[in-house]
Amino acid sequence: MAADRDGSRVALTAARLLAVVATALAALAVVLPLVSGLGYLEQLVRTPEAVVATSFSITGALLVPHPPARRMGWLLLGVGGASAVYISALSWTAYALGGDDSAVLPAGTDLAAATAWVASWAWLPSWLVVSTVLPQVVPHGRPLPARGWRWSLACAAVVGVVGVITIALTPGPFDFFPGIDNPLGVEAVGPVAEVVQPAVQVGMAALLVVAIASVVVRVRRADGVERRQVGWVGYAVALTVLAIVVVPSGWANLVVLLVPAGIAVAALRYRLYDLDLLVNRTIVAVLLVAGAALLYVALVGWVGALVGTSEGAVPFIAAFAIATAFHPARVRLQRLVDRLLYGLRGDPYALIQAVDQSLREAATPREALAAGVATVRSGLRLRGVSVLVRMPDGSEVEERAGEAATAVAVPLELHGRQVGELRVAQAAGRDAPAADGPAPPTGADARALQAVAGPLSSAAYAVRLSGALEESRTQLVKAREDERRRLRRDLHDGLGPLLAGVVMALDVVRSALARGDGDRAAELSGAAAEQARSAVTDVRRLVADLRPPALDDLGLVGALKALVSTLTAGGPEVEVQATGRLDELPAAVEVAAYRIAAEAVNNAVRHSDASRVYLSLSAGDTRLEVHVRDDGGGLPAELTPGVGLASMRERATELGGWCTIETTTGGTGVRAWLPYDALPAPIDELPPADRNEEVRQ
Repeated sequence: MAADRDGSRVALTAARLLAVVATALAALAVVLPLVSGLGYLEQLVRTPEAVVATSFSITGALLVPHPPARRMGWLLLGVGGASAVYISALSWTAYALGGDDSAVLPAGTDLAAATAWVASWAWLPSWLVVSTVLPQVVPHGRPLPARGWRWSLACAAVVGVVGVITIALTPGPFDFFPGIDNPLGVEAVGPVAEVVQPAVQVGMAALLVVAIASVVVRVRRADGVERRQVGWVGYAVALTVLAIVVVPSGWANLVVLLVPAGIAVAALRYRLYDLDLLVNRTIVAVLLVAGAALLYVALVGWVGALVGTSEGAVPFIAAFAIATAFHPARVRLQRLVDRLLYGLRGDPYALIQAVDQSLREAATPREALAAGVATVRSGLRLRGVSVLVRMPDGSEVEERAGEAATAVAVPLELHGRQVGELRVAQAAGRDAPAADGPAPPTGADARALQAVAGPLSSAAYAVRLSGALEESRTQLVKAREDERRRLRRDLHDGLGPLLAGVVMALDVVRSALARGDGDRAAELSGAAAEQARSAVTDVRRLVADLRPPALDDLGLVGALKALVSTLTAGGPEVEVQATGRLDELPAAVEVAAYRIAAEAVNNAVRHSDASRVYLSLSAGDTRLEVHVRDDGGGLPAELTPGVGLASMRERATELGGWCTIETTTGGTGVRAWLPYDALPAPIDELPPADRNEEVRQ
């Protein structure tokens, strides 16, 4: 482990040293014509090596410390170093020739001849790596897995070595400096070079096509965040290569910046190489240094204008003012850059406020959920966010913002149950999926998602409640129509014919009496009376189906005691306990409680093999709790819910309550919670004046 750290430290030091040397050589090459006054700077800017040496070296030095980017970092450093060698050799040779490319090299300048020799071939390695190697290994420094792509890299190495050797040993004047002969030229290489150099050019062109094709293949094979990473870096390299070939030479100095720019965009937006934090801090540092420098100059000039001098204590005052404002400015600037790069991820409180505001301004629960999802996506700069709500009827409701969000799932829980699921597509390229599945959110991402889970849970619960309410309304309408249909059928098919028969019998009785046939009249009147008694029985049955008469005669507790006495004859003992004001319950609550308790007790008596059943009723100011439990064997492992269990739940749901069935080692329990409006205070608890008013009413 220590050896690995030491090796990484040495590599980092070497990378920084190489970047400094390459940048210094490029800067010296550009400064030399300005200082000497020879005016060959235009010759240097025709080729982009000065910009490549600086930008590629700095970018490579920044990438080397990060393991995923280490190979790309060393490749960029190699390109930057080779470009620095070329541009410095080119500048030194032009300086020795006095700024004239075609001038004959003066005697005694062997060092300049050596630099001309280096400049003749030093451009080839950097150009070969940029045009044929980088496109095939973006973004992590590895070629495509197929063997053919690796062969193309081997061919590029062969072409590079052959090309450099051929150029370095070809006799005669150099192409860039006709006034200088190759000091290391070999006559025997001349004829060979005439054949090899065109072959090298053809090989480089073919490798260029292969390299660009590899970028296209890699983008097509990649998916999601990786595709965007490859796209930004790969297309930046490919466009750089193509632009250098076709655009005028002066514009190439700007075109080569596409490579570090593509890496920067991929790092910031799609977290390539995990460089977003480094880029964040770099932006803050650059802005602070630039702002401090400008402010210092402005303060010195302003204070100097006031006091008439810019010397003495004026610089000290300006420096003290900048030092005093530095920390607050850094904090505010850091917050601004974080907001720019990461949205509200670093400020969960502001994110919660934004989500809460969007939820409160929505017109319906469904619109509130959609607005909350959109706010989370924009606030966290995510590619996609969705919330999936499973409705009570088994259906699913999904609100989505952005792309399909399936990478990371965060459960939304409220009141001890899961009401939905927050699905997040990878956060703008952060936390790329692992090989075995999506990586869970960590750090600021996890804190931000947990912060918004609360408001979104409330919105998802509201959607569930609205769905349950709509379903209950539908069920109520259906139940009402079913009840009306049943009553119509019973009245039409049962009570109607009986009453019609009574009317017809009475008509016949009247006719018989008119004829003086008393026996016939007596017989028919008895039949009519029997039909009338049957009609009365049907009416009582219909009334009992609508509302048990025992509730009106005995009250809820008395009706249940009378019911269980008939259900448990010769069976388990049933104990009924009641607390609270059960004599003032709403009629609908009474009926629901009676039906639920009756069904639960009946199930316990018939199926539980219990010796004792407990029925308790507890009435509060706004709800009635019904609890039925037994000491039987509990529910079977493979239970198929029947009509009775579903009926109990439906009766509780119709009133906005709930009903649960649970089993333990000590038996089975049914618990129902039935809400209602607040009951009026009892007369004996009212103040004297209100009590008298209540009595008068």
